[in-house]
Amino acid sequence: MQEKCSCSKEPIGTIPIMRVIDKIDEMFEKDDLQGARRVLEYWEQEAKALGDTKGLLEILSEQIGLYRKLGEKEKGLEAVDEALAILACKGGAESVNDATIYLNCATTMKAFSRADEAIKYYEIAKQRYETSLPKDDYRLAGLYNNYATALCDLHRYEEGRRCYEKAIEVLKNKGGFCEVAVSYVNLAHLVYDEAQVTGKDSDDEIDKLLEKAYECLNDESFEHDGNYAFVCSKCAPAFGFFGFFNEKAELEKRAKEIYENNRK
Repeated sequence: MQEKCSCSKEPIGTIPIMRVIDKIDEMFEKDDLQGARRVLEYWEQEAKALGDTKGLLEILSEQIGLYRKLGEKEKGLEAVDEALAILACKGGAESVNDATIYLNCATTMKAFSRADEAIKYYEIAKQRYETSLPKDDYRLAGLYNNYATALCDLHRYEEGRRCYEKAIEVLKNKGGFCEVAVSYVNLAHLVYDEAQVTGKDSDDEIDKLLEKAYECLNDESFEHDGNYAFVCSKCAPAFGFFGFFNEKAELEKRAKEIYENNRK
């Protein structure tokens, strides 16, 4: 990625970043991605006008994730490029928050078929997370999940499997996180991809992983909120891919109902 530094301007004010984040979180609860986009693009310009580099970096991080969800490669990679430049000006991952932005950048690069470039940024995030966070911190599970998807793209299957297993261990030990279902369906894809290379019969293992994922999503202790809806919508395509069409339809139905209810 080409890193263009934008952190040399003297600040003359700051944007209300927490209010902005609260606003877009409300929009995500309703699956209003275009509304979130408009808010973020407005405050991106305000942050630049004020010379608020810290606020701009936070906005860029949110945009990076949003453009990934929207599938907008050019805009997503442009935001990644700018965020990485600001982080480079700062001196790298000086904090867990910086590491989270590196992770977000890497995940978007991977999503747009640049896993080979993304790896070094995953590793920057991994180093900071593992040295600064408790071993059972939820954020480590997010790191391991996303890092594993890139490792899988690069056919580093054994490393990817270990990362997924670490994510599952963290999430199960913490309890109360429906995201463990994402780890299971991602691991199912890894098993499938590896089997395509090795010729190994993987059907039974895949079925068991999907059964565990669905069992997790049926846990009645989980609040059916916007995050649960997002996890359902994220897992549904995997069930369809592997022929679990009834489960796919049910997860899509749950997500749709939650988002519609949140819009009322």
